[in-house]
Amino acid sequence: MVTATIAAAEALDGLSVADIAKLDFSRVVGLTNEPNMPSGGGETVRRVLQLAHPRPGRPVLEVGSNTGYTSIEMASWLDAPVTGLDYNPVSNAFATHKAQRTGIDNVTFVLGDGQGMPFEDNTFDLVFCSNVTSFMADHAKAIDEYYRVLAPLGVLAAVPIYYRSAPPEPLRSAVEEAIAAPLKVTDKDYWVDMFSREGVSLVEDEPYEYVRQSGERIAEYVETVTRQPHLELQPAEKVAALRERLAHFYELFDENLSYCGYSIMLFRPGHPNPEPVLHATRPARTTSL
Repeated sequence: MVTATIAAAEALDGLSVADIAKLDFSRVVGLTNEPNMPSGGGETVRRVLQLAHPRPGRPVLEVGSNTGYTSIEMASWLDAPVTGLDYNPVSNAFATHKAQRTGIDNVTFVLGDGQGMPFEDNTFDLVFCSNVTSFMADHAKAIDEYYRVLAPLGVLAAVPIYYRSAPPEPLRSAVEEAIAAPLKVTDKDYWVDMFSREGVSLVEDEPYEYVRQSGERIAEYVETVTRQPHLELQPAEKVAALRERLAHFYELFDENLSYCGYSIMLFRPGHPNPEPVLHATRPARTTSL
């Protein structure tokens, strides 16, 4: 963990307690090594792999890998090379160390921007982007990049967060400030339209709702995140400031998510059977005679 610890320590050394109190969520994630998993956590990652069926040995990409949770989870289940792309070098250092520490040797973390990725066309069988597109200035440009690097008959998997009902404007504005990116009030149809392209089929769409968390649960999670070894070397006042900042974000996001839902969406260019279904179905309910 030497490289990751040095990277985080150097970043924290240049910050005062007052500076930490102004950091956006992404910066705090990088400094604390917060897991930053997709909505639904590991269950969502495993569900994507189950639905997408990536072929053995074929490359997989996660856009916005952050501290590595999803890329490492995917690599642990796949006999294939996995690449995580993120623009934050501190997060990449943590992700690389975590993979090494856990013995996952088929994952690599690359520094880069999802709106202009350093990869050749038609490279990856599966491109996973969770909700990272929401944080990018140009959604369409980013999604064009995802499709550019996606191999023929590959799968683009997204887990976008969207609003099921409109939030109060002060709440939306506060979340926008927290993530340091424009936050549009988008619904599910917006993301389906954004990811849709001529010749692309939406082959899976599983919607989910969020469950509110108690203040005690949030406090426990903050304590877990800030109890990591690399933070033990930091002054207590800086760790306390990070803890306070994380608690602020989690409470704010929990309130915002009460207006939201998310979906696991899989898009496939060139799908050979794009015909619509006339007689729609749904899972059968259990009944007894």
